[in-house]
Amino acid sequence: MTTQEQDTLGQGGADELLILATSTGRSFMQFFVETLADCFGADIVSIGELMVMEDDRFNVLAGYMNGAAITDFSYQSCVTPCCNVVNTSQPHVLLCDAQAAYPDDEIFIEQQIQSYVAMPLTSPEGESIGVIQASWRRELDQQEADNVIEIMGMFVSRLSAELVTLHAMRILSALAEGPDRTDNLGTLSLLCEQMQTALKVRAAFIAERISDDESHFRVLAFCQDGKPITESEGQKVAYHIGPCARLKEQDIVLTHGPLPQMFPNQAPRPGSEPADSLTSYLGLNIRNEADQVIGHLALQHDRDLMDKSLESDLFKLLSSRVTSELRKYQAEQQAERIPQAAQDIPKQVMNGIHQKLDLMHGRLADLAAQKTDVPNSELQILQAEVTAMQKLLR
Repeated sequence: MTTQEQDTLGQGGADELLILATSTGRSFMQFFVETLADCFGADIVSIGELMVMEDDRFNVLAGYMNGAAITDFSYQSCVTPCCNVVNTSQPHVLLCDAQAAYPDDEIFIEQQIQSYVAMPLTSPEGESIGVIQASWRRELDQQEADNVIEIMGMFVSRLSAELVTLHAMRILSALAEGPDRTDNLGTLSLLCEQMQTALKVRAAFIAERISDDESHFRVLAFCQDGKPITESEGQKVAYHIGPCARLKEQDIVLTHGPLPQMFPNQAPRPGSEPADSLTSYLGLNIRNEADQVIGHLALQHDRDLMDKSLESDLFKLLSSRVTSELRKYQAEQQAERIPQAAQDIPKQVMNGIHQKLDLMHGRLADLAAQKTDVPNSELQILQAEVTAMQKLLR
Protein backbone atom coordinates (compact mmCIF):
# COMPACT_ATOMS: atom_id res chain seq x y z
CA MET A 1 0.00 0.00 0.00
CA THR A 2 1.58 3.26 -1.09
CA THR A 3 1.34 6.58 0.71
CA GLN A 4 -0.23 8.02 -2.45
CA GLU A 5 -3.07 5.47 -2.32
CA GLN A 6 -3.76 6.20 1.34
CA ASP A 7 -3.63 9.96 0.85
CA THR A 8 -5.94 9.85 -2.16
CA LEU A 9 -8.55 7.77 -0.35
CA GLY A 10 -8.39 10.13 2.58
CA GLN A 11 -8.71 9.44 6.33
CA GLY A 12 -9.37 5.81 7.01
CA GLY A 13 -7.75 4.90 3.68
CA ALA A 14 -5.37 2.43 5.31
CA ASP A 15 -8.26 0.41 6.78
CA GLU A 16 -10.13 0.41 3.51
CA LEU A 17 -7.07 -0.67 1.57
CA LEU A 18 -6.51 -3.48 4.06
CA ILE A 19 -10.05 -4.77 3.42
CA LEU A 20 -9.49 -4.46 -0.33
CA ALA A 21 -6.21 -6.35 -0.06
CA THR A 22 -7.82 -9.26 1.78
CA SER A 23 -10.99 -9.49 -0.36
CA THR A 24 -11.47 -11.42 -3.60
CA GLY A 25 -14.06 -11.88 -6.29
CA ARG A 26 -17.36 -10.10 -6.02
CA SER A 27 -16.72 -9.18 -2.38
CA PHE A 28 -13.67 -7.20 -3.53
CA MET A 29 -15.64 -5.56 -6.34
CA GLN A 30 -18.55 -4.61 -4.09
CA PHE A 31 -16.33 -3.09 -1.41
CA PHE A 32 -14.43 -1.16 -4.05
CA VAL A 33 -17.55 0.44 -5.59
CA GLU A 34 -18.88 1.37 -2.16
CA THR A 35 -15.53 2.89 -1.18
CA LEU A 36 -15.32 4.85 -4.43
CA ALA A 37 -18.88 6.16 -3.98
CA ASP A 38 -18.12 7.22 -0.41
CA CYS A 39 -14.84 8.95 -1.29
CA PHE A 40 -16.22 11.00 -4.17
CA GLY A 41 -19.90 11.31 -3.29
CA ALA A 42 -20.96 9.45 -6.43
CA ASP A 43 -24.65 8.62 -6.77
CA ILE A 44 -24.01 5.49 -8.82
CA VAL A 45 -20.90 3.30 -9.07
CA SER A 46 -20.93 -0.04 -10.84
CA ILE A 47 -18.76 -2.75 -12.35
CA GLY A 48 -20.32 -4.35 -15.42
CA GLU A 49 -19.27 -7.33 -17.52
CA LEU A 50 -19.79 -7.05 -21.27
CA MET A 51 -22.17 -9.72 -22.62
CA VAL A 52 -22.10 -10.11 -26.41
CA MET A 53 -25.73 -10.85 -27.25
CA GLU A 54 -28.31 -9.84 -29.84
CA ASP A 55 -28.32 -6.46 -28.09
CA ASP A 56 -25.01 -6.13 -26.25
CA ARG A 57 -25.53 -5.69 -22.53
CA PHE A 58 -23.57 -5.05 -19.35
CA ASN A 59 -24.25 -7.46 -16.53
CA VAL A 60 -23.67 -5.60 -13.24
CA LEU A 61 -21.56 -7.73 -10.87
CA ALA A 62 -21.13 -5.06 -8.21
CA GLY A 63 -22.91 -1.75 -7.75
CA TYR A 64 -23.87 1.03 -5.37
CA MET A 65 -26.73 3.48 -6.00
CA ASN A 66 -28.24 6.06 -3.68
CA GLY A 67 -26.52 4.55 -0.65
CA ALA A 68 -27.53 0.92 -1.26
CA ALA A 69 -25.89 -2.07 -2.92
CA ILE A 70 -27.18 -3.14 -6.34
CA THR A 71 -26.22 -6.33 -8.19
CA ASP A 72 -27.50 -8.85 -10.68
CA PHE A 73 -29.17 -6.61 -13.21
CA SER A 74 -28.23 -5.70 -16.76
CA TYR A 75 -28.61 -2.73 -19.07
CA GLN A 76 -28.36 -2.24 -22.81
CA SER A 77 -24.93 -1.17 -24.00
CA CYS A 78 -25.54 0.84 -27.17
CA VAL A 79 -27.50 3.69 -25.56
CA THR A 80 -24.92 4.35 -22.83
CA PRO A 81 -21.45 5.88 -22.68
CA CYS A 82 -20.19 2.50 -21.42
CA CYS A 83 -20.40 1.31 -25.02
CA ASN A 84 -17.84 3.95 -26.07
CA VAL A 85 -15.56 2.92 -23.20
CA VAL A 86 -15.52 -0.69 -24.39
CA ASN A 87 -15.26 0.11 -28.11
CA THR A 88 -12.35 2.52 -27.68
CA SER A 89 -10.70 0.78 -24.69
CA GLN A 90 -10.15 4.28 -23.28
CA PRO A 91 -11.44 6.21 -20.24
CA HIS A 92 -14.50 8.37 -20.86
CA VAL A 93 -15.43 11.55 -18.95
CA LEU A 94 -18.58 13.69 -19.08
CA LEU A 95 -18.26 16.69 -16.76
CA CYS A 96 -21.86 17.81 -17.43
CA ASP A 97 -24.93 17.36 -19.67
CA ALA A 98 -24.75 13.55 -19.56
CA GLN A 99 -28.50 13.24 -20.27
CA ALA A 100 -28.23 15.43 -23.33
CA ALA A 101 -25.32 13.38 -24.66
CA TYR A 102 -27.15 10.08 -24.10
CA PRO A 103 -30.90 10.84 -24.23
CA ASP A 104 -31.86 7.13 -24.49
CA ASP A 105 -30.00 6.06 -21.37
CA GLU A 106 -32.91 5.23 -19.05
CA ILE A 107 -30.79 5.20 -15.89
CA PHE A 108 -29.42 8.68 -16.67
CA ILE A 109 -32.97 9.95 -17.11
CA GLU A 110 -34.48 8.22 -14.07
CA GLN A 111 -31.63 9.25 -11.76
CA GLN A 112 -31.14 12.72 -13.28
CA ILE A 113 -27.46 12.03 -13.94
CA GLN A 114 -25.32 14.98 -15.07
CA SER A 115 -21.73 13.69 -15.02
CA TYR A 116 -19.96 10.40 -15.67
CA VAL A 117 -16.46 8.89 -15.38
CA ALA A 118 -15.50 5.39 -16.54
CA MET A 119 -12.57 3.12 -17.43
CA PRO A 120 -12.50 -0.16 -19.38
CA LEU A 121 -11.67 -3.50 -17.77
CA THR A 122 -9.56 -5.67 -20.04
CA SER A 123 -8.47 -9.26 -20.49
CA PRO A 124 -4.76 -10.23 -20.39
CA GLU A 125 -4.88 -10.07 -24.20
CA GLY A 126 -6.00 -6.43 -24.12
CA GLU A 127 -9.65 -7.00 -25.10
CA SER A 128 -12.28 -4.88 -23.32
CA ILE A 129 -14.44 -7.19 -21.21
CA GLY A 130 -16.19 -4.77 -18.86
CA VAL A 131 -16.34 -1.30 -17.36
CA ILE A 132 -16.03 0.46 -14.00
CA GLN A 133 -18.13 3.65 -13.96
CA ALA A 134 -19.22 6.40 -11.55
CA SER A 135 -22.06 8.89 -12.08
CA TRP A 136 -23.33 12.03 -10.30
CA ARG A 137 -26.46 14.16 -10.28
CA ARG A 138 -24.22 17.19 -10.21
CA GLU A 139 -21.54 18.56 -12.53
CA LEU A 140 -17.87 17.68 -11.97
CA ASP A 141 -14.83 19.85 -12.36
CA GLN A 142 -11.81 18.51 -14.24
CA GLN A 143 -9.68 18.12 -11.12
CA GLU A 144 -12.28 15.91 -9.43
CA ALA A 145 -12.67 13.81 -12.58
CA ASP A 146 -8.90 13.39 -12.79
CA ASN A 147 -8.82 12.18 -9.18
CA VAL A 148 -11.51 9.58 -9.92
CA ILE A 149 -9.62 8.37 -13.00
CA GLU A 150 -6.44 8.15 -10.90
CA ILE A 151 -8.10 5.94 -8.27
CA MET A 152 -9.75 3.75 -10.90
CA GLY A 153 -6.40 3.44 -12.64
CA MET A 154 -4.75 2.21 -9.45
CA PHE A 155 -7.18 -0.69 -9.21
CA VAL A 156 -8.14 -1.37 -12.83
CA SER A 157 -5.65 -4.22 -13.25
CA ARG A 158 -6.91 -5.93 -10.10
CA LEU A 159 -10.56 -5.40 -11.08
CA SER A 160 -9.87 -6.81 -14.55
CA ALA A 161 -8.15 -9.86 -13.06
CA GLU A 162 -11.07 -10.49 -10.71
CA LEU A 163 -13.52 -10.22 -13.61
CA VAL A 164 -11.49 -12.69 -15.69
CA THR A 165 -11.35 -15.12 -12.76
CA LEU A 166 -15.09 -14.90 -12.10
CA HIS A 167 -15.79 -15.47 -15.75
CA ALA A 168 -13.48 -18.49 -15.93
CA MET A 169 -15.00 -20.03 -12.81
CA ARG A 170 -18.49 -19.64 -14.26
CA ILE A 171 -17.43 -21.42 -17.44
CA LEU A 172 -15.72 -24.23 -15.55
CA SER A 173 -18.82 -24.65 -13.41
CA ALA A 174 -21.04 -24.91 -16.50
CA LEU A 175 -18.74 -27.48 -18.09
CA ALA A 176 -18.54 -29.49 -14.87
CA GLU A 177 -22.32 -29.51 -14.53
CA GLY A 178 -22.66 -30.69 -18.10
CA PRO A 179 -25.24 -30.02 -20.81
CA ASP A 180 -29.02 -30.16 -20.45
CA ARG A 181 -29.20 -32.38 -23.52
CA THR A 182 -28.20 -36.03 -23.21
CA ASP A 183 -27.55 -36.75 -26.91
CA ASN A 184 -24.07 -36.94 -28.41
CA LEU A 185 -24.18 -33.31 -29.53
CA GLY A 186 -25.16 -31.94 -26.12
CA THR A 187 -21.63 -31.36 -24.85
CA LEU A 188 -20.46 -29.87 -28.15
CA SER A 189 -23.43 -27.48 -28.10
CA LEU A 190 -22.60 -26.43 -24.53
CA LEU A 191 -18.95 -25.87 -25.47
CA CYS A 192 -20.01 -23.77 -28.45
CA GLU A 193 -22.19 -21.58 -26.21
CA GLN A 194 -19.39 -21.17 -23.70
CA MET A 195 -16.91 -20.24 -26.44
CA GLN A 196 -19.18 -17.52 -27.77
CA THR A 197 -19.84 -16.18 -24.27
CA ALA A 198 -16.34 -16.55 -22.87
CA LEU A 199 -14.47 -15.11 -25.82
CA LYS A 200 -17.11 -12.36 -26.30
CA VAL A 201 -17.48 -12.86 -30.04
CA ARG A 202 -20.54 -12.60 -32.27
CA ALA A 203 -20.62 -16.22 -33.36
CA ALA A 204 -18.92 -19.55 -32.74
CA PHE A 205 -19.40 -22.93 -34.35
CA ILE A 206 -17.96 -26.46 -34.29
CA ALA A 207 -17.87 -28.60 -37.43
CA GLU A 208 -16.71 -32.03 -38.53
CA ARG A 209 -15.13 -33.11 -41.79
CA ILE A 210 -17.20 -35.46 -43.91
CA SER A 211 -15.19 -38.59 -44.72
CA ASP A 212 -16.81 -39.25 -48.08
CA ASP A 213 -17.16 -35.61 -49.18
CA GLU A 214 -14.01 -33.50 -48.95
CA SER A 215 -15.71 -30.44 -50.44
CA HIS A 216 -18.10 -29.96 -47.49
CA PHE A 217 -18.08 -29.88 -43.71
CA ARG A 218 -20.97 -30.58 -41.34
CA VAL A 219 -21.97 -28.06 -38.65
CA LEU A 220 -22.43 -29.82 -35.30
CA ALA A 221 -23.07 -26.80 -33.05
CA PHE A 222 -23.58 -23.08 -33.67
CA CYS A 223 -24.13 -20.15 -31.31
CA GLN A 224 -24.71 -16.52 -32.30
CA ASP A 225 -25.25 -13.53 -30.01
CA GLY A 226 -25.91 -15.70 -26.97
CA LYS A 227 -28.42 -18.00 -28.71
CA PRO A 228 -27.80 -21.64 -29.74
CA ILE A 229 -28.91 -22.08 -33.35
CA THR A 230 -30.14 -25.67 -33.29
CA GLU A 231 -31.42 -25.40 -36.87
CA SER A 232 -27.79 -25.42 -38.00
CA GLU A 233 -26.98 -28.79 -36.47
CA GLY A 234 -26.28 -31.38 -39.14
CA GLN A 235 -26.19 -28.86 -42.00
CA LYS A 236 -23.61 -29.45 -44.75
CA VAL A 237 -21.65 -26.36 -45.84
CA ALA A 238 -19.33 -26.05 -48.83
CA TYR A 239 -15.77 -25.14 -47.91
CA HIS A 240 -15.24 -22.87 -50.91
CA ILE A 241 -17.90 -20.27 -50.06
CA GLY A 242 -16.28 -18.90 -46.89
CA PRO A 243 -13.03 -18.43 -44.96
CA CYS A 244 -13.18 -22.05 -43.75
CA ALA A 245 -11.78 -22.98 -47.19
CA ARG A 246 -8.34 -21.90 -46.02
CA LEU A 247 -8.42 -24.60 -43.35
CA LYS A 248 -7.96 -27.10 -46.17
CA GLU A 249 -4.39 -25.80 -46.51
CA GLN A 250 -3.47 -24.59 -43.01
CA ASP A 251 -4.41 -25.42 -39.43
CA ILE A 252 -4.98 -21.84 -38.23
CA VAL A 253 -6.73 -19.10 -40.20
CA LEU A 254 -7.04 -15.52 -38.94
CA THR A 255 -8.79 -13.16 -41.35
CA HIS A 256 -9.51 -9.45 -40.94
CA GLY A 257 -11.79 -7.39 -43.14
CA PRO A 258 -15.49 -7.17 -44.01
CA LEU A 259 -16.40 -10.85 -44.36
CA PRO A 260 -19.55 -10.31 -46.49
CA GLN A 261 -17.48 -8.44 -49.09
CA MET A 262 -14.53 -10.85 -48.89
CA PHE A 263 -16.77 -13.93 -49.12
CA PRO A 264 -19.95 -12.79 -50.89
CA ASN A 265 -21.23 -16.33 -51.44
CA GLN A 266 -21.25 -17.21 -47.75
CA ALA A 267 -24.86 -17.64 -46.63
CA PRO A 268 -25.94 -17.26 -42.99
CA ARG A 269 -26.32 -20.45 -40.99
CA PRO A 270 -29.88 -21.84 -40.95
CA GLY A 271 -31.83 -20.11 -38.19
CA SER A 272 -29.24 -17.36 -37.68
CA GLU A 273 -29.53 -13.69 -38.53
CA PRO A 274 -27.47 -12.14 -41.34
CA ALA A 275 -24.31 -10.58 -39.92
CA ASP A 276 -23.24 -7.89 -42.40
CA SER A 277 -21.01 -6.22 -39.82
CA LEU A 278 -18.68 -9.19 -39.27
CA THR A 279 -15.07 -8.15 -39.81
CA SER A 280 -12.93 -11.00 -38.47
CA TYR A 281 -12.69 -14.79 -38.52
CA LEU A 282 -10.57 -17.24 -36.55
CA GLY A 283 -10.58 -20.92 -37.54
CA LEU A 284 -8.67 -23.80 -35.97
CA ASN A 285 -8.43 -27.37 -37.29
CA ILE A 286 -9.06 -30.23 -34.86
CA ARG A 287 -7.05 -33.44 -35.26
CA ASN A 288 -7.47 -36.97 -33.93
CA GLU A 289 -4.85 -39.12 -32.21
CA ALA A 290 -3.51 -40.15 -35.63
CA ASP A 291 -2.96 -36.46 -36.49
CA GLN A 292 -5.75 -36.48 -39.09
CA VAL A 293 -8.04 -33.44 -39.37
CA ILE A 294 -11.51 -34.43 -38.18
CA GLY A 295 -13.12 -30.98 -38.00
CA HIS A 296 -12.64 -27.40 -36.91
CA LEU A 297 -13.91 -24.66 -34.63
CA ALA A 298 -14.44 -21.10 -35.79
CA LEU A 299 -15.14 -17.67 -34.31
CA GLN A 300 -16.59 -14.61 -36.06
CA HIS A 301 -16.74 -11.10 -34.69
CA ASP A 302 -17.55 -7.49 -35.58
CA ARG A 303 -14.20 -6.31 -34.21
CA ASP A 304 -10.70 -7.59 -34.81
CA LEU A 305 -9.76 -10.96 -33.38
CA MET A 306 -6.16 -10.58 -32.30
CA ASP A 307 -3.39 -13.17 -32.63
CA LYS A 308 -3.23 -13.09 -28.84
CA SER A 309 -6.67 -14.74 -28.73
CA LEU A 310 -4.99 -18.00 -29.67
CA GLU A 311 -2.74 -17.74 -26.63
CA SER A 312 -5.42 -16.91 -24.09
CA ASP A 313 -5.98 -19.44 -21.33
CA LEU A 314 -9.72 -19.57 -22.00
CA PHE A 315 -9.21 -20.27 -25.70
CA LYS A 316 -6.70 -23.01 -24.94
CA LEU A 317 -9.04 -24.56 -22.36
CA LEU A 318 -12.06 -24.52 -24.64
CA SER A 319 -10.28 -25.64 -27.81
CA SER A 320 -8.68 -28.53 -25.91
CA ARG A 321 -12.07 -29.61 -24.60
CA VAL A 322 -13.63 -29.30 -28.07
CA THR A 323 -10.87 -31.55 -29.44
CA SER A 324 -11.55 -34.17 -26.78
CA GLU A 325 -15.33 -34.08 -27.24
CA LEU A 326 -15.18 -34.15 -31.05
CA ARG A 327 -12.94 -37.21 -30.92
CA LYS A 328 -15.40 -38.84 -28.53
CA TYR A 329 -18.37 -37.90 -30.69
CA GLN A 330 -16.83 -39.40 -33.81
CA ALA A 331 -15.87 -42.59 -31.93
CA GLU A 332 -19.49 -42.91 -30.75
CA GLN A 333 -20.77 -42.33 -34.28
CA GLN A 334 -18.43 -44.98 -35.65
CA ALA A 335 -19.50 -47.48 -32.98
CA GLU A 336 -23.15 -46.89 -33.92
CA ARG A 337 -22.42 -47.47 -37.61
CA ILE A 338 -20.82 -50.93 -37.12
CA PRO A 339 -24.03 -52.76 -36.10
CA GLN A 340 -25.86 -50.94 -38.89
CA ALA A 341 -23.34 -52.28 -41.41
CA ALA A 342 -24.35 -55.83 -40.50
CA GLN A 343 -28.03 -54.90 -40.86
CA ASP A 344 -27.34 -53.58 -44.35
CA ILE A 345 -26.18 -57.01 -45.63
CA PRO A 346 -28.91 -58.41 -47.94
CA LYS A 347 -31.04 -61.17 -46.40
CA GLN A 348 -30.10 -63.68 -49.14
CA VAL A 349 -26.40 -63.13 -48.47
CA MET A 350 -26.94 -63.49 -44.72
CA ASN A 351 -28.69 -66.82 -45.25
CA GLY A 352 -25.79 -68.02 -47.39
CA ILE A 353 -23.30 -67.05 -44.69
CA HIS A 354 -25.26 -68.94 -42.06
CA GLN A 355 -25.42 -72.06 -44.25
CA LYS A 356 -21.70 -71.95 -44.95
CA LEU A 357 -20.96 -71.49 -41.27
CA ASP A 358 -23.11 -74.52 -40.41
CA LEU A 359 -21.20 -76.62 -42.96
CA MET A 360 -17.90 -75.51 -41.47
CA HIS A 361 -18.98 -76.40 -37.96
CA GLY A 362 -20.10 -79.83 -39.26
CA ARG A 363 -16.77 -80.40 -40.98
CA LEU A 364 -14.88 -79.51 -37.80
CA ALA A 365 -17.04 -81.99 -35.84
CA ASP A 366 -16.32 -84.75 -38.42
CA LEU A 367 -12.59 -84.11 -38.24
CA ALA A 368 -12.64 -84.21 -34.46
CA ALA A 369 -14.49 -87.58 -34.57
CA GLN A 370 -11.94 -89.19 -36.89
CA LYS A 371 -9.40 -91.43 -35.24
CA THR A 372 -6.68 -90.52 -37.73
CA ASP A 373 -4.62 -87.40 -37.27
CA VAL A 374 -5.82 -84.37 -39.17
CA PRO A 375 -3.18 -82.10 -40.69
CA ASN A 376 -2.86 -78.86 -38.75
CA SER A 377 -2.94 -76.90 -41.99
CA GLU A 378 -6.46 -78.13 -42.80
CA LEU A 379 -7.69 -77.22 -39.29
CA GLN A 380 -6.10 -73.78 -39.52
CA ILE A 381 -7.77 -73.07 -42.87
CA LEU A 382 -11.16 -74.10 -41.56
CA GLN A 383 -10.75 -72.10 -38.37
CA ALA A 384 -9.79 -69.00 -40.37
CA GLU A 385 -12.89 -69.37 -42.54
CA VAL A 386 -15.11 -69.80 -39.48
CA THR A 387 -13.64 -66.67 -37.91
CA ALA A 388 -14.19 -64.66 -41.12
CA MET A 389 -17.83 -65.76 -41.32
CA GLN A 390 -18.42 -64.88 -37.64
CA LYS A 391 -17.04 -61.37 -38.17
CA LEU A 392 -19.55 -60.77 -40.94
CA LEU A 393 -22.37 -61.68 -38.59
CA ARG A 394 -21.32 -59.40 -35.71
